[in-house]
Amino acid sequence: MPPFPVRPVRLLLPVLLSLCLVLPQGARAQSAQETAFVVGLMESMNALSVRFNREVCGYVLRHPNGAYSSTKVSWGGHASCASLPTVDGMDVVSSWHTHAAWARGYDGEVPSIQDVEGDMRQRINGWVATPGGRLWHVDGQSGSMRQVCGRGCLPEDPNFFPEEHGPVGEAYTLDGLYARFGRSR
Repeated sequence: MPPFPVRPVRLLLPVLLSLCLVLPQGARAQSAQETAFVVGLMESMNALSVRFNREVCGYVLRHPNGAYSSTKVSWGGHASCASLPTVDGMDVVSSWHTHAAWARGYDGEVPSIQDVEGDMRQRINGWVATPGGRLWHVDGQSGSMRQVCGRGCLPEDPNFFPEEHGPVGEAYTLDGLYARFGRSR
């Protein structure tokens, strides 16, 4: 039995599908199918990430028939991950990564500034899973982000200490994220 609660994806899908984001000016609108694919992917990836205390990352691809898949998984360190390069001609729709296990002093419950700015540089949307089991969607054009599902919706670190860095908002702008981290642009 895993050391963390595993929640069946089928219980989350109706909620997540109803929360799908339509981006008025974003890199690409998030679809219900992409959301469902990412939730399933992050269920397993967040569990592994927490277990081995390493970030895991990749890209979400869309195939001509409309199906979604992921590039080969790349394993990073405790607070970073570099996705493997994609093959020319692949339709990359978003990046994805986890934030590894909970660590005192590291605010891993929100996307980092580097996460958001990296997606913006690549002009793609992003997905981030946290040690507390949250799933975030990042708009790669505006830099805004929102929780697709809150604490505990994905496998979480059993050692997670909630809200060490204060309450976690439902959504942030890039400026709001800078303020959370006590930095200025």
